[in-house]
Amino acid sequence: MNQRQNELRRRPAPTQDPGEERSQERAAVDATGLQPEVAAFGEWDTSNLGDRGIHEGVLRFFGECGWRVGSYALGSLTPVSPEAARSAPAAAPGRISSALGAAPGLKRALRKVRQGVRMAALLPRLRRAQAILVGGGELLSDSNLHFPQSLAAITEASRRLDKPLLCLGCGAEGAWSTRGGEMIRKFLAECTLVAARDRDTAERLTAALGKPVPVFGDFCLNEGLLLRRGGWSRRRRALAINVQRIPEPWGAQQDRYEDALVELADRLMHLAVWQGLKTIRIFTTGPAEDALPAQRVFERLGGHGVELHVPASLEQLSGMLRECALVVASRLHAGILGLAEGAPSVGFCPQPKLRRFFSTVGIGDYGYELDAGARLIHRLDEAGCAAIFAEQRDRIMRAPIWANRTRVRRDLRSLVTGAPG
Repeated sequence: MNQRQNELRRRPAPTQDPGEERSQERAAVDATGLQPEVAAFGEWDTSNLGDRGIHEGVLRFFGECGWRVGSYALGSLTPVSPEAARSAPAAAPGRISSALGAAPGLKRALRKVRQGVRMAALLPRLRRAQAILVGGGELLSDSNLHFPQSLAAITEASRRLDKPLLCLGCGAEGAWSTRGGEMIRKFLAECTLVAARDRDTAERLTAALGKPVPVFGDFCLNEGLLLRRGGWSRRRRALAINVQRIPEPWGAQQDRYEDALVELADRLMHLAVWQGLKTIRIFTTGPAEDALPAQRVFERLGGHGVELHVPASLEQLSGMLRECALVVASRLHAGILGLAEGAPSVGFCPQPKLRRFFSTVGIGDYGYELDAGARLIHRLDEAGCAAIFAEQRDRIMRAPIWANRTRVRRDLRSLVTGAPG
């Protein structure tokens, strides 16, 4: 398998038209007479609607490539039904899990045993698949070996079943422990295809593997969707502001962040009236910990024309964003889903993840830190929402991630036909 990995990674990025690529993919499926299946592992059943958006993107991408998708939760190594991936709330931690939080060493040891048992139960399902995918989200992060232990189990399963491993659209946040880094590097070394979510992760994986790793982007962002969202509409009558609980190690900036958001929203209200917008929508992207900060910001703004949105499903979130003329995002997928729904998006948060992704797709100058509210207002006042979306879409469509995705499509086709991509 290692020779096969090297052959795939050495190929130059193709420039073939995506429509022609997909016709060839369908032809490859027709030639074999079978629709291949990929077993896709991710965080599909959490309350985070960004993860649910990634799952929809995985279904779309592989469906366009002629593959069907079997969905599995990476953290728990259990099957995920389509219904659970769309709207079911994530289960709250049980009493045993909560108690083990105070004993991380014991928790890791017990979890390793549990993951082994669960993976053994999954083997008959995985045997039917033609490939195994770990795709989308921060799945190459350590977090007390939470994901690395699952990756180790998947690595062993792929060896036992002789199935190619794919790692597409994943990010890596935070430092790796010695043991966690070892597990992640072994997983990556076993992969037939590796393409990272963002440029920073690609550089990190390049250093870990000793060979170049391309950038795939985020599954939520699809070139076809961007092209279809080409006509920015004046019927968009709302301005959306995303609120979150700031993660560590930036958590100490929570009060400053909320103060900056309220000040920004006050100034945006005047701009919204000038541009014909009727409402400001304070919203979250699903995580329960974001609801209280969003409520605080909403109450501080108060008054006519301010709404609070805490969507319970991806459909609710996407529908709300589709009516917005601008999205001010703190969480990564608030920005990405805004762009996917045809709204210009700007980042406004202390942590760098969103700014790094925006830089990856060519719009890094639309990511702002908390002390840059005045510059953000000036830019919006100067350009207007329609012009900003046109500029963002043009830059994103010229990003190198699309050529890399074309290469991935070719390699997926070669996995089906056995012919070189």
